[in-house]
Amino acid sequence: MTVATIPAEIKTSEEAVKVAQEIERLEAVVKAMKESLKKFVEETGQPVETVDQVWWWVESETWKFSPEKLKELCQEIAIEGHNPWDLLSITAANLKKIGWSDEALSRFGEKRVTKSFRAVKKKGSGKK
Repeated sequence: MTVATIPAEIKTSEEAVKVAQEIERLEAVVKAMKESLKKFVEETGQPVETVDQVWWWVESETWKFSPEKLKELCQEIAIEGHNPWDLLSITAANLKKIGWSDEALSRFGEKRVTKSFRAVKKKGSGKK
């Protein structure tokens, strides 16, 4: 395996593009390696342990409620002495479905914006 060199400092746009391309290449390699490891784990049925980690299936749980059952759930939460509105939140994706403007939403709450440094697909790049 080849080892990528990490520049101490990026000084030009050309160097920045080269670094970005190397990150994209490495992420593609990591994705392929994870798929290969996942296939091995599926076939053997055994976790793979390294010094610091165990590669295995990690479960996550989510719950989906119909609107009627969500109302019943909120009523039960209130009966038990809890405020259901302290426990429930509305996602940005669900707010987009409504189509309300930021101005309209600001009557009810405060918008929080966070930033994360990551790559996003170019519009019209045709890649998936």
